[in-house]
Amino acid sequence: MSASVPLDRGQGPVVVLLHGVGVGPESFAQVAELLEDRHRVVVLERPVGPGGTALPLPDQADQLARALPEVGAVGARLAGVSGGATLGLCLAIRHPQVVGGLVLHEPLVGALAPELHQQFQRSAAIASVGETEAMTVVRAVMGEDTWSSLDPAAQAGSSEQSARWRGEIAQFAAFDPSVADLAALRPLPILATIGTRSAPARWAAAEVLRRWADAELVEVPGAGNAVQLDAPAAFAELITTWQTVSTEGAP
Repeated sequence: MSASVPLDRGQGPVVVLLHGVGVGPESFAQVAELLEDRHRVVVLERPVGPGGTALPLPDQADQLARALPEVGAVGARLAGVSGGATLGLCLAIRHPQVVGGLVLHEPLVGALAPELHQQFQRSAAIASVGETEAMTVVRAVMGEDTWSSLDPAAQAGSSEQSARWRGEIAQFAAFDPSVADLAALRPLPILATIGTRSAPARWAAAEVLRRWADAELVEVPGAGNAVQLDAPAAFAELITTWQTVSTEGAP
């Protein structure tokens, strides 16, 4: 199943928002509201397999590359959070022609950031045991404070998709770009953001993007991994004001 479009509103330069594991497109509600006065905001549901099963990350990227022209978003700025940021990075590596710029909040960068890579290998092993264990990983990555701030319906909705998260955690943990993959992205504007509440391993991953892909690094006050929930106003402002927003794909 290709990426669906739960939200498409506003006018102006196009911004595409991609969620990660544990929460879906609805988690961008506040960010989208803050952006829509200056942008056409397209919030995508990441591609899934039959019955909502997890797809390998390259397959997600390939389907997303086909979906962007369909929604008039080729050359748009793409902003992803956590797994959505990792997918954005994979998309840019595989299909650079469809991306105009990247705002990436705490993506994985594989073995180039050894500590974080090893952490996610362990998390994938834990999640593989069962759906309860997968939700334990989801909560740990999101942060207990952020998880506790979700309303009961949002927590229940996340838990209902635990089978999907279980499969996807392994797919994201397997992402392992090379130095050459990242160096090829240097012509593309990239902003890597890190939450002030996040662990040093996240900074190390961002430094990999700075070193090899010429990414700019910005810390987001008050945020952890789920920046769209922790600091929506700050994240929206970064998306819209950082460098020159691509107008390609705008209506």
